[in-house]
Amino acid sequence: QARGALRSGQVEVKVRALSRATRIVDEGLRAALDMRGGGSLAADLHALYGYLTMRLTAANLKNDEAAIEECQRLLSPLRDAWHAIGPQVEGARR
Repeated sequence: QARGALRSGQVEVKVRALSRATRIVDEGLRAALDMRGGGSLAADLHALYGYLTMRLTAANLKNDEAAIEECQRLLSPLRDAWHAIGPQVEGARR
């Protein structure tokens, strides 16, 4: 959504979309990490989420489409992993 808004010059939509993405990464994903019990995986994700927050903020301030694309590339493997384990998690709940 942010890339489309950036391309079409819809500044308000771009700002809203990137701000929302930043909040999801920082207040959702990063804040949910178990830093005590998560070991090196939690530490690595914490660093990644911090980097993503920085890049999304920079993308918003500088209208940097490449930064948005970079964040999508970095998050895609995580999204794919969550999709892959989703059925296992659902099965364990039953």
